Amino acid sequence: MAKSVIVRRASELKAVGATVLRAAFGIELVREVLGGLGKRKRLFDPVSTWLIFLGQTLAADHSCRNALAQARAAKLLSAKASVRTGAYCQARNRLPEEALHRLATGLGAELSQAERKADLWHGRRVVVQDGSAVTLPDTPENQAAYPQHGEQEPGCGFPIMYLCTLLSLASGALLDFALGNKHDGELGLWRRLWDLFQPGDIALGDRSYCSYADIALLRQRNVDVVARLARRKTDFRKGRIVGITDHITCWHAPQQLPAWLGSQVLPPFMPMREVRFEVQVPGYRVQTVTLVTTLLDSEEYTKEDLAELFFCRWQVELRLRDIKTMLGMDHLRTKTPERARKETWMFLAAYNLLRTLMYSAAEKANVPVARVSFQGCRQRLVAAATEMDCRAAFARQYRQLIRDVAQDLNPDRPFRVEPRAVKRRPKQYNLLNKPRAVLKEQLKAA
Repeated sequence: MAKSVIVRRASELKAVGATVLRAAFGIELVREVLGGLGKRKRLFDPVSTWLIFLGQTLAADHSCRNALAQARAAKLLSAKASVRTGAYCQARNRLPEEALHRLATGLGAELSQAERKADLWHGRRVVVQDGSAVTLPDTPENQAAYPQHGEQEPGCGFPIMYLCTLLSLASGALLDFALGNKHDGELGLWRRLWDLFQPGDIALGDRSYCSYADIALLRQRNVDVVARLARRKTDFRKGRIVGITDHITCWHAPQQLPAWLGSQVLPPFMPMREVRFEVQVPGYRVQTVTLVTTLLDSEEYTKEDLAELFFCRWQVELRLRDIKTMLGMDHLRTKTPERARKETWMFLAAYNLLRTLMYSAAEKANVPVARVSFQGCRQRLVAAATEMDCRAAFARQYRQLIRDVAQDLNPDRPFRVEPRAVKRRPKQYNLLNKPRAVLKEQLKAA
């Protein structure tokens, strides 16, 4: 149990000055959130259950059977405990969803607060937002809460949970997920997360996040915006010209306000800066990009700085790939909506734990955290967990873990170009175009 090692050895970690506790959380937060939940003395108390659940999320094999095997190997469970998974599954069901959410976002918040000033952009935190989706098992409960795509036949698709995420660019910490179904738009989910923005932050997004109302309301929170221009047309011959294809113009509020705005009031006009630059990297699909921003100081925030910042927006795509593909959140495994949400918060906690270790390793190696291998960190942490048992050697083993992670760096390949295609062909199975139960009856009748 990788996480159980970190939590159970909290005192030793503090003794060696490990930055993981400064940037993540110690046993105190776990006990604060989960310690008072169970009054009965159980084999699977809330803290132990959470540790096993988190180890299950970190493992390559996400089965409950493997999770209990890991717990027994890490001596988190007594050797007399049953190998059957029923009691553990019931203990997982008893964990409150809000507590799991709080622990997962607590990791991201503490990691974001520990970011070095040198890693910030012009001394300011950049928060990147983007949407994604995951699939759930095809059960009636999941279909009711997160319906499948409307064009699919019943029984032939999977329930889809849509999510929008906020990511701190400096450390890669995922601050939170907003979860919804196909009736919740990406922007609607994003607006649920606005309380996570802090005064002075910069919101970085694609063309979906550049509406007048959103930018104006974020400016009221003292949050600046950098986004790709969507439908508005721009004329760089007008306004106050500050450079080539770089000017400050005046945006006017739309005559017809969006319904979601409610009673909120927008300013009648707003000064905005528009910047256009050419992408001269071979293999990139986009050749010309027009940005809109509330950062009006062209001397402090040059056109080149804004272009480089928008190029970093791709980091959120890579981080979503880490949590969905590397950790396996792309398809959840639980059969009810509440359990699916709990599983999502555990993936968020596991991801932020790994990012915390990666950030500590990047500090030690004095390299950007993007150079540290996510998969390598996960593999080394899980492997080291089986050895971190002796109290006398724990400090040395933990320092060795950080050194190993710091040495496992991704190659520096700026402007890497790869075709968006796969070589391996999928197996030629027929597509399931009827409910499985119907096809089974047809096979029996044949």
